[in-house]
Amino acid sequence: MLTISSILELSAAKYPDRPALIYPAKYQRFTYREWNDQVNRMANGLLKLGIAKGDRVSTFLGNTGELVSTLFATARVGAVANPINCQLSPAELAFILNDAESRALVYGADERERVLKARAKIKTVEHFIYVDEQPPDYTVPYYQLLQEQPDYRPQAQVLENDWYSIIYTSGTTGKHKGVIHRHRDIVEHSMCMIATQQLTYQDRGLSVAPLYHSAELHCFFMPRVHAGAANIIHKTFSTQSVFQVLEIEKITVMYADPSRWKALVEQVGQRRLPWFRLLMSGGAPMPPDLTVQCQQSLQTKMIHYYGMTEMGPVISVLLPHEQADKLGSVGKPLINHDIRVVRMDDVYPSQPEDIVEAGHKGEIIVRGTGMMQGYYNRPEMTARVLYGGWYHTGDIGYIDREGYLWLVDRYDDCIFWGVDNIYPREIEEVLIEHPDIQEAAVVGVDSWRGIEITAFIVSNNISLTAGDIEVFLRESDKLAHFKIPGAYKFVSELPRGTTGKVQRRLLAKRIKKTIR
Repeated sequence: MLTISSILELSAAKYPDRPALIYPAKYQRFTYREWNDQVNRMANGLLKLGIAKGDRVSTFLGNTGELVSTLFATARVGAVANPINCQLSPAELAFILNDAESRALVYGADERERVLKARAKIKTVEHFIYVDEQPPDYTVPYYQLLQEQPDYRPQAQVLENDWYSIIYTSGTTGKHKGVIHRHRDIVEHSMCMIATQQLTYQDRGLSVAPLYHSAELHCFFMPRVHAGAANIIHKTFSTQSVFQVLEIEKITVMYADPSRWKALVEQVGQRRLPWFRLLMSGGAPMPPDLTVQCQQSLQTKMIHYYGMTEMGPVISVLLPHEQADKLGSVGKPLINHDIRVVRMDDVYPSQPEDIVEAGHKGEIIVRGTGMMQGYYNRPEMTARVLYGGWYHTGDIGYIDREGYLWLVDRYDDCIFWGVDNIYPREIEEVLIEHPDIQEAAVVGVDSWRGIEITAFIVSNNISLTAGDIEVFLRESDKLAHFKIPGAYKFVSELPRGTTGKVQRRLLAKRIKKTIR
């Protein structure tokens, strides 16, 4: 019976002296035996504080060794891990802690001021655990807690069907909701990742994407622990520092969203990384030309994943040998997954049996390994998205005749133009073909003038004008006239979530403020 805790214990038993966790920001390098002992100390520390099976233990940390150690320690005592996005505001932090009914919060210097501001609103947290120097007087020093505890395994009964985590996601709605996963679901998901990435104990993986998110945590970090590979945690992303770690640590595998791969490709220069065998992408659509650039510049293979937190998160994968023929697709269902595209009706949710023909657009629904148990304390919302035993993604796509899935857009982002539906991605894909446009995002907002279709443009040419872009779109013959934006706004960057997805709702808010 495997649990999240036991995958670390098994690797420690098989590879006790191999490198497990490397965290350069604090000059920490642990073998699997050393890291497992440290997790035992933290687990015993949680028990000493009175944390019991089923209690929630939250982390409010960026990419740190303490985050993953706390997560495994929490799992070891049967408590429920609640990793929180460390970029959130004090109000958002307090809401999640109260909603999850968390009893302990682990955080550090980068989060100190926001925790202090939120503290008066936090109702359930009894223990504030601080990972850095000069801890506030109301906190428990993390490393002091570890030093006072034995390194033997605590006595705790944890079952594979017990809850392992509650991870909050806002999706496209902006409303935070807690996604519940069991131990067995994420262990099985981890095995699927090991298979697709062909991981072994000889791999060395770099974590640059946020570890508080299910993508980096469940798809890459945890499977490497499961396989006995080395894990290097990078705290702050910059192209120069990432290349240094890639070279010094001889990284073989790494995940990043498309915007970060683009930044790395632009700076790769004459660097050569002969041991780098596989790069992974996800979180946002990977433009086909960027895929080609990555493969050529970094001389490596690529995998693209598609998924969402509610599914663990991966539901489909485009493997390296499929890239040439199916660039732009998000691949075929992950092992033990079933994907359908069903007709979208005016009444939601969609009917799982109303499957559309190959090539026709509809809502993507899925079932399989990693499916959540539901949203914490949200029974009506859970029943809606898990209707008929399928997770209803809210994404629009189609399956081609060879069985490959193609994304069109989010249902929430769809622009309803009379009887026609306009999908922002189809406009964005034409926009980025312009040589002076680096990135683009399209939104539509209802106003007294009707639907306002606006394109936000990131350009590398300050002389580029809205008129230039409109001429380009009209001459391309790829868009119907009613799909051409009525306004263009030039910005230095697009707002993105932690997985790299453009936050169109934030852009829509900007428009609403200007058209009222």
